[in-house]
Amino acid sequence: MRNEESNSKESNKEKRLLKFKKELSEFFVKARLELGYKTKDDFSDAKNIVRSQYSHYESGKANPTIETIFNLLNNLGLDYTDLFKLPVNSGKDCKEFDPDLLLEPIKEQVIEEVKRLKGNEFASKFSSINAIRILKTLTFCIKPKSKKEILGNLGLKNTTNNFKRTIGIALELNWLQLTDPISPNNPHQKYFTSEKGKKII
Repeated sequence: MRNEESNSKESNKEKRLLKFKKELSEFFVKARLELGYKTKDDFSDAKNIVRSQYSHYESGKANPTIETIFNLLNNLGLDYTDLFKLPVNSGKDCKEFDPDLLLEPIKEQVIEEVKRLKGNEFASKFSSINAIRILKTLTFCIKPKSKKEILGNLGLKNTTNNFKRTIGIALELNWLQLTDPISPNNPHQKYFTSEKGKKII
């Protein structure tokens, strides 16, 4: 009888562990998507994490240490307390992730960096919306993207004025680079996040 009870407890423990790993993986996926990283590889490349290793975290196949989980949360712009917002049941959304709140601390960093590099007067005209658009673009362009793709990701029309107004500062500060810098007007021109840009995100 005791053996049966012991086996039952072990079985329930294993089920709860599998459930926790699944919910943890769903948590990472949702946080990564809401930060603007479309793929696991984009996030891994931006944060210098081995792709296969991070893939295991999102699939629930890994057994990350406390330190690894802490570092992943940090890379996602989250505090360890956010881990307690895991869904109660698998399949449900994590509690109210607000993308703008996730980007808030990084947004302030962008504004401060613009102020440092361009001066207070310029920074005073650099709105929160500008900062959010820059952040979304830097995460989106881990792999090279065209002007049309970038503006589409921001929900803006594909015009040169829109591009200069929203992305110009990122190019000027070398957070974004051209795939063909010798021919800036190349119709096949694409843009990618530089190493400087990766430090921002």
